[in-house]
Amino acid sequence: MPFLIDDAGIGMEDSQLICAYLDSLDGKPRFHDPLRASDWDYLRLEYAARNMCEGICVWGREMGRPDNERSPTVLAHEVARARRMADFFEDRVTDPLMQGVPCMARLILAVALDMAKRGFGDLTNGRPRLAAWMRSISNLPSMQRTVPS
Repeated sequence: MPFLIDDAGIGMEDSQLICAYLDSLDGKPRFHDPLRASDWDYLRLEYAARNMCEGICVWGREMGRPDNERSPTVLAHEVARARRMADFFEDRVTDPLMQGVPCMARLILAVALDMAKRGFGDLTNGRPRLAAWMRSISNLPSMQRTVPS
């Protein structure tokens, strides 16, 4: 679990909170636009991406357990959830909210797809719009500079 201590010594736990805090430091939030706080169309996309990412994290934690302690039911459930969410995003990545300047929904989806690819498989296979979307976001200089080794 990520944890950040700010300049006042106050700790923050949770990726979403830490990202929002860091994004606000210069007074010009890029990824947490206050106007999106009540944009339900956008929020549905962001939280769908979070849901997908969380399931892939659960799968990864389960795979980190000893073989005899892994739950085949949990593993199957999370793979099915990720595929279902990939189908959802295959139809949504052409939405203007998922295009243009990076936002949290786009970044979270990119992270989820990358994590799945490094884990149980490439969720863009057989999903041409999602694959094209992922190629375009993967080509951003900031994404290129932060590719894990």
